[in-house]
Amino acid sequence: MKQNSSTPFQTREFITFTQAAKLLGYSSGMIIHKLINEGHLHTYTFPDSPKKLVDKNDVLNLIQPSDQEEADKTS
Repeated sequence: MKQNSSTPFQTREFITFTQAAKLLGYSSGMIIHKLINEGHLHTYTFPDSPKKLVDKNDVLNLIQPSDQEEADKTS
């Protein structure tokens, strides 16, 4: 069976709301609820658990350089 070489294999790591909040510098998972409600993140569940999780890469992709850092790069 030939694999599609144009799509690299990606491993997804699912983390709790609290873990996601800590990655973003927050102490409470409530910010993750807000980001989900605003459509910035999606939740995932597994058949054996009612717990909702988020994809760690999705959380990390939310981190963007500030406007000041962008201005510094162009100076």
